[in-house]
Amino acid sequence: MNRIRYVITFCGLIAIPIWSLYQMIFMVCQDRINGTLLDATINLSELLLLLHVLVLAASLVIIQLLIVGRSRSALRNLLRMFHKPITWIGASLVFAPSSSHSSAVVAGQSEGVPATGVLSPIVAAGALAHILRRRREQIQQMTSPDRLTECELQTMEQIQRCAQNLKVNSAEMIDLVSNSDVVQILRAVDRELSEQVTQDTAVDEWVLVVKLFGYPVVENEAGEIALFRKRRALELLTWLALNRDRSRRSAARTAMWDLDIADSTFSTIVSDMRRGLAEIDQRSSRSDWAPTTYSDEIPLSMRVVTDDVLMANALESFRKDSENYSEIVRALSHVRDVPFAGTSYSWADLDGTTTRLVILAVTAAMEVASWALATGDMAAFEVAVTAGLRVFPGHEELLALQEQAKVQCHNSGFHSVA
Repeated sequence: MNRIRYVITFCGLIAIPIWSLYQMIFMVCQDRINGTLLDATINLSELLLLLHVLVLAASLVIIQLLIVGRSRSALRNLLRMFHKPITWIGASLVFAPSSSHSSAVVAGQSEGVPATGVLSPIVAAGALAHILRRRREQIQQMTSPDRLTECELQTMEQIQRCAQNLKVNSAEMIDLVSNSDVVQILRAVDRELSEQVTQDTAVDEWVLVVKLFGYPVVENEAGEIALFRKRRALELLTWLALNRDRSRRSAARTAMWDLDIADSTFSTIVSDMRRGLAEIDQRSSRSDWAPTTYSDEIPLSMRVVTDDVLMANALESFRKDSENYSEIVRALSHVRDVPFAGTSYSWADLDGTTTRLVILAVTAAMEVASWALATGDMAAFEVAVTAGLRVFPGHEELLALQEQAKVQCHNSGFHSVA
């Protein structure tokens, strides 16, 4: 029995420091240490790193004692420690699997994301309230937010899951800087869009358009609307059309569902999405719109475009030459309501998609309305002002232009669209 204990002790003296050293190198290489190691916002990864440093230091001290000839007393003390519960607790922490390994298995989790038990639900709810408030302020200030990275989107989703159904009306009294992941996502929300990012879509070759200004609908060039049996199929199509650079099953499931769903359920939704698209265009098969893959990828056909891409391209063309006003006026005439009206797409509000769409429509409406007022094209002016006030009711500059037009056209039968 003593020989077995000696062998176990010897193996542990070798395995434990090697494992701790491996974990330290892995965490540093994966950049899971945020800022200074011992700053005020220490996270779980930093705490584990400190634990491995202590384990490695203690192992080196014990090995040194054995080398200098005090092996018997050292081994005797180690054997006594194996009978203490605290030793097994420490060993379980050392040999516990890294969170980064489990994230590859569970969809929706990411490296460096705080666990539900680490992030307080009240802090998570306060963070969500702060983010939504900042999105409204960005619309008021006409400041387009930058797109969140994939890691930031996963962190956002983890915070949303942690908040569950807890609602916080104001985040003023909540300490949001106690968690480094929350601090990083709040900084990402405030990051401005450096330049207009357009989708890599061949606009001239589109067959179906996903209209986002109002309740999302999918139409062909003839105006026929695609029908989906499952509500989530339309949401999935909308998400894929807006996120072509990360069109993966895992990313879509993380964004759209608060809880993990069965693979069969998701496959049914994908199948219904393909069916709805194929029925509206008889020339194509289901696989033409979203090819079947045996990986995480779920590509969407480039013949599907969103109306914000059409509007952005039309606005760019109008800026180059005002003679190209017909396309931007047509795009504005299709604005029915605020983006995603009547839906509960929380991902669109949190990741800034709704904010960017509102700012795009208001910007286009302002430029077209100013041009139309100067040139006397009151039909284009009314279309532009109507579209702008639909996505941003009470916009002061649009209302000022409207009042200016009333003064100029009081005898022309112009009517307010406010």
